[in-house]
Amino acid sequence: MRQASWNEMFAPKREPLVLTPEVPREPAGWRRMFWWEDVLSFLLLGAVMLAVVDSVYRAGWVDEMPSLYPLAFIGLLMAAVLAHVRWPEAVIHLLALPVGAAVSLATILSIVPGATPWSRYEELHERMGAWFHVAFNGGISNDELPFVVLVVPLAWIAAYLSAWAAFRWQNVWLALIPAGFLLLSNVSYFSDQFSFSVLVFLVAGALLVTRLHLMSRSKAWREQDTPYPPFLSLSVLHITFWLAIVLMLAAWIMPQAGESGPLASAWEGATSPVAERAAGLSRLFVSVRGPQSASVHRFDDIVPFQGPIELPDTLALEALTGPLDQRAFLRAQSFEIYTPAGWQQASRRDMELKADEITRVDDLVDGRATTSVWITSDGKTGDTVFTIGQPRRVDREATIQWTTGSEDVAGFQATDGLRRGSTYQSTGSVSVATVEELRASAAVYSSGLLSRYTQSPASLPDRVRQLAVDLTEEERTVYDKAIRIEDYLRAFPIDLEIPVTPRGRDTIDYFLFDLQRGYFDYNASAMVVMLRTLGIPSRLAVGYVLQPVERDPGSNRYRVTEQSAFAWPEVYFPGYGWIEFNPTPSQPRIQRTEPVAVTIGDEEEANDAVGSLGLENLPGQLGADGDAGALPLGGDSSSNRNLWVFAGIAAGIAAMASFGAGWGRYLWIRGLGDAPVAARRWEQTVRLASWSGNAPDPAQTPREYASSLRERVRGLPDVELLADDYVRQRFGQKSGGATDTRRDEAWERVRNGLLRKLLRLR
Repeated sequence: MRQASWNEMFAPKREPLVLTPEVPREPAGWRRMFWWEDVLSFLLLGAVMLAVVDSVYRAGWVDEMPSLYPLAFIGLLMAAVLAHVRWPEAVIHLLALPVGAAVSLATILSIVPGATPWSRYEELHERMGAWFHVAFNGGISNDELPFVVLVVPLAWIAAYLSAWAAFRWQNVWLALIPAGFLLLSNVSYFSDQFSFSVLVFLVAGALLVTRLHLMSRSKAWREQDTPYPPFLSLSVLHITFWLAIVLMLAAWIMPQAGESGPLASAWEGATSPVAERAAGLSRLFVSVRGPQSASVHRFDDIVPFQGPIELPDTLALEALTGPLDQRAFLRAQSFEIYTPAGWQQASRRDMELKADEITRVDDLVDGRATTSVWITSDGKTGDTVFTIGQPRRVDREATIQWTTGSEDVAGFQATDGLRRGSTYQSTGSVSVATVEELRASAAVYSSGLLSRYTQSPASLPDRVRQLAVDLTEEERTVYDKAIRIEDYLRAFPIDLEIPVTPRGRDTIDYFLFDLQRGYFDYNASAMVVMLRTLGIPSRLAVGYVLQPVERDPGSNRYRVTEQSAFAWPEVYFPGYGWIEFNPTPSQPRIQRTEPVAVTIGDEEEANDAVGSLGLENLPGQLGADGDAGALPLGGDSSSNRNLWVFAGIAAGIAAMASFGAGWGRYLWIRGLGDAPVAARRWEQTVRLASWSGNAPDPAQTPREYASSLRERVRGLPDVELLADDYVRQRFGQKSGGATDTRRDEAWERVRNGLLRKLLRLR
């Protein structure tokens, strides 16, 4: 049974069916803007951009993101219309940019509070001014508006340039590749399943690639008066659509296991340089959400107050220790400067530390013991070296970050970096001082400690200090004051869904007097700030807790996940150093009993004691040759949960590329299998020139066409030589004086010049 064609479906019913090819004519003037061929291309491009905008919008980078759909549509429509105006491009863009700026400003103002447009603009001006002040003068910004101000105009520009590339430059790849990169970034960061936006993008993109290529060929056919079916483009789209659906279904059911690992590693390697350079800007965009599997603490130079958070069960590292008499803190780094929006690191000095070199952290204090831990990184915590207690040494080269003196180490950073599977052994210093000893510690501090560790912003409300005074007015020792404040804060219930601090409010003031609930970052920070108002040196430390629930049964191996992320105060006691406290009720108090541990006297004795735990020959310790074996990681289903998404996306993109490459190769060699070299080169020259919009006139001879082509396209001085060779071969004339080497070089120059023209590189 014969199938109906597109001609039969769309041909007028009152006229006989036209089934034979013809030479369709393009509408002229303003009618061209409503030509069904261009309208169909616009709809496909709109589907592509809709998928990208939908992905960005659903990613939920910030809560206040306005709708980007009208903005993107206006950008697409403006470029599609203006692309048909035969004015210089620079003039058109100068006219379009003010319109884009106005539309972007209106979109931004739609989410800014205010009774009138002018009051909203004043609010926008004030908030952006505050953000620029933080950007240039230091500090942390948790305002979402600057990110919106950045994204909104970029969305309009992306839509505008995509439509301009498609309709003016006829270059579909310039329209698809930037949008595809943005879509892939969103999906890889925020999706744990194959995204419908990706499916729409890949299908619409495949259709758009096929369609624009066919449009280019159709234009050449019309210029040559070559008949073709008037609804050929619909037939081609029909076939391409079902082929794209089949390829997407194949990508959907691809295996999910370790086959996606190399792709994920390649993506991480490609994006890590950009991520590392952008890490320093994190203090300016604290409110912007990161990936779902990212660390709660970024282990860079800030700890912002994030408001609502999630504690996923993604693996962060594995830890192997000796027996512990209570839960231990895996310490990453400490922070000194408090701001209303979070913590920052003060200016520090870096010093290189050789493998197994001992720091001076315990030189001036008593009552401390060493504790060693073997760590296997999962690649999510950067180059940070974790220790139990104050950093003392590590079995690989590292950089010490120290503050008031070389005995006051804030943290370690591995010199050679830490990747997934990297293993190291670190030793920290833990206080074993008794309660009586800490109570007897005299509150006499050096000026350096006081200036650095009692800092608080001038904007801190006085009622925070008054609360600390009221709580501790009956206490006489530093230890008792710390315990009193710790008890008070442990009464605050745990809540991971607390709101972000209102603009203009100090976070600790808001936490203590309004919220009165929160989690470790808030509880620990409140204790540090309150102690500082009493003149007691304190700082914030972040890292993880070694919890019994994450310990492998029958061993001292811990699979530490983001659910164990934690923060705690460190209070300085003269003669005993930094002492940990825990004001967060989700974890037990720190028990200060007489320890069954090794006190520090001679470092060699401490090393022998660590070895006596029976851990000295475990993998991960440096051998004589300096190599470290990796600790065997347990199966982490969550670490591979999203990896198959990359494989699905890549398969779709690869399928599109393969289809395009196969179709292009067919068009490139079609009908030239047995043709002589001269004829093949000339025919391919004509094809490249036609695809770039320089098709020959049917009345031109090869030599005439070569001459006109040399004038129209720069960089083709040898095209006439190819035409001469073709004419000689075609009409049986003897070969000219050109050598084979010269013909080969001429063909390469002509081919490369036409390719550059086709790709709009000239």
